[in-house]
Amino acid sequence: MRQWLPITVLLLVIGLLPERAAASCAVHQDLSNLHRASKGFLSYLNTGQSAFYVQHLRSWISTNPPAPMRQRMKAVGIQSAAASMEELLQQQQVLLKILSGQGRAAAQETARHLGTPALASEFGTRVEALPCDQVKENGNGSKLVAVAASDARQQQQIRNAAIAWLSFLVLGGSALYFLDRIGIRKIRRTKRYPCAVPCVLQAGGRTVQAHLVDLSRAGAKVRPDSPCEISGRVTLNFGGYTMEAQVRWQTAGYCGVQFSKDFNFMQLHRLLEAFPLQGDGLREEVRLGA
Repeated sequence: MRQWLPITVLLLVIGLLPERAAASCAVHQDLSNLHRASKGFLSYLNTGQSAFYVQHLRSWISTNPPAPMRQRMKAVGIQSAAASMEELLQQQQVLLKILSGQGRAAAQETARHLGTPALASEFGTRVEALPCDQVKENGNGSKLVAVAASDARQQQQIRNAAIAWLSFLVLGGSALYFLDRIGIRKIRRTKRYPCAVPCVLQAGGRTVQAHLVDLSRAGAKVRPDSPCEISGRVTLNFGGYTMEAQVRWQTAGYCGVQFSKDFNFMQLHRLLEAFPLQGDGLREEVRLGA
C-alpha cells in the first residue's frame, strides 16, 4: 500500500490547483473593479453624470492598499501589471483631492494634463490580457478573459475526479487488505505440521490402527499401520479428540483426509507438543511400545 502514497499526494495537489486559479481570479476581479471605477470617475469628470463612481473609486482605494495588493498579485504571478496599477492609483488620488478642493473642472483639466485617460485605457488592456478562469463581463470596464485556466465546471470536474480517485484508492486498499487477511487465514488453516500422532481410524465398520504423519487445522495425512483400502466418510480418534473426516486421496501406504470441522488452533499446537517428532518420525512412546 506504500506505493499508493505518491499517487494520493499527486491527486491532492491536482485537487488544490483550482483553488490557485480561484485566488488568481479574485485578484483579477479587484483589478477589473479598479479599472471600472477609474473609467467611471473620468467619465464623471467629463460629463458630471454618474457621481457614484467617485465613491466607488474612494472605496476601492481604502480597501485595497498598494502594498498588500502587490503581494497578492505576486502570489498569483501577475505582478507585471503592478507598476501601471500604482501609477494609476497615484494619479486618481491626486484627482480626488483636486475634486474635493477645487471642483470637477479643475480635476478634469488635471486629468487631461496628466494623461490619466490614456493610462486607464492602457491599464485595462493589461488586465484584459492576464489569465483567469472567469467568463467575460459586459459593461463599463475591463473584461476578464479565460486564457490559461479552466472554467468553473472544469474545476469542479477536477475536484470530483480527485475525490473519485481517492475513494477508489481507499476502497481498493481496504479490499486488498481484507483479501490479504483472508489469504493469511487460509494459509494458517492449511499449513501442515509434521507429526507422529497415534490414531484409531474407523471406516465402514472397520477399525484400523494408524498414525498421523502431518496435521493441519483442515485435515491430516494418515499412515495405516497395516495395508487397507479406505474411502468415503471416516472417524479419527487421536490425542483424546474425535474428528469426522472425508478421505480425499489414498496411495499404497498413506491417505489424506479433510476434517468436517476445522481443528482448533490451540488444540492443534497442544497436540503437537504432546506428541513431538523423535528421530525417524515416530514418537518415543510408540517405539518403546513396539
